[in-house]
Amino acid sequence: MPEILAAPTLNQTPEVLLENYIASTAGVNAPIPVDSEQGQRLYRALAQHVWRAHQRPVNASDVRDLWERIDTIKRGAHVGYELSSIHFWAAEYANVLCTETAALDPEHNRRLGAWLNEWPNICILGQTGRGKSSTINRLFGIKMADVSHHTACTRTVTDYKLVTGMFLNRPTGVIMWDVPGYGDERISWDTHVKLYRRMTKKCDVVIFMVDNDRHFHQDLKMFRKLKKIPLLESKLVVSINKADLFFPCNWNEKTSTPSDEMLQTIHQRAQMVADMLDLRNSNRVVPISAMKNWNIYALLTAMVDAAGDSKGASLLRAVRPVENSGRESAELGRRFGISTSLRSHFRSVIGA
Repeated sequence: MPEILAAPTLNQTPEVLLENYIASTAGVNAPIPVDSEQGQRLYRALAQHVWRAHQRPVNASDVRDLWERIDTIKRGAHVGYELSSIHFWAAEYANVLCTETAALDPEHNRRLGAWLNEWPNICILGQTGRGKSSTINRLFGIKMADVSHHTACTRTVTDYKLVTGMFLNRPTGVIMWDVPGYGDERISWDTHVKLYRRMTKKCDVVIFMVDNDRHFHQDLKMFRKLKKIPLLESKLVVSINKADLFFPCNWNEKTSTPSDEMLQTIHQRAQMVADMLDLRNSNRVVPISAMKNWNIYALLTAMVDAAGDSKGASLLRAVRPVENSGRESAELGRRFGISTSLRSHFRSVIGA
């Protein structure tokens, strides 16, 4: 490797080349195949830069930082990828490329070049103040979206990528889209409708969120706009948040569950929502309390069902316990507690 780097020109040092390749890669919307000429230039420049700057080969953190920088340029915001085996493999590939002896076979190209493509995209839609960001935080088990009890927080579409573990040597995870809530006067109604329709078409699972508020006309108005979209109901989940505030408000704090009287009111509300939205599958209407962490598993189950066989399997991979993948990813899987019967439905797809 030192011989390769012996005489860089003034304008084409490894540092300058790497910066140029990063800018070029960030300017392309389509994925860059790692065995393409552009992909090889990027990884070779990374290896040369690291060797010159630190006198060592590329490691997994270097690869992660490289793609964080590229993604940050694309989206204009910091990205926090967790380390995965893909990063370790890519580090080895970058070092081999620097000796110009690498030959990337199709399987390795698939593993490295498209490792986010199979992740399910999930959007959560609803009126401002319904608790969409709180639900995202509860689903992920960590604070990923800013929550305020006084003002609307989500002014732009935000996507949260969460790496939860490994499956067949590839990272598993989900991409959750948090969308501005309608009712916020800073964004017009027509803009909300266009945004919601676009996200509904794009995503694999659409969560439409209401709560215990009986003033349902805004939600009904928006839902009628979305219902015209083909195949909406097949990927739709309706979530009724704030179950802890239903009449008669005698929540059982010891068991963190609603009382029998509250449960009856909750079920009545769920049936009313299903009827008003004219939903054929009432099992997709799920009451929850994001604040009290109640019935979140039922919401996740409905999401897996709505995602279908392929994307549903990917969603299960993202939350199921993974053996020998580290304590953190196993804890993420146990936190959701996926049932054996639900896993068996996707056994042929998951291969587990």
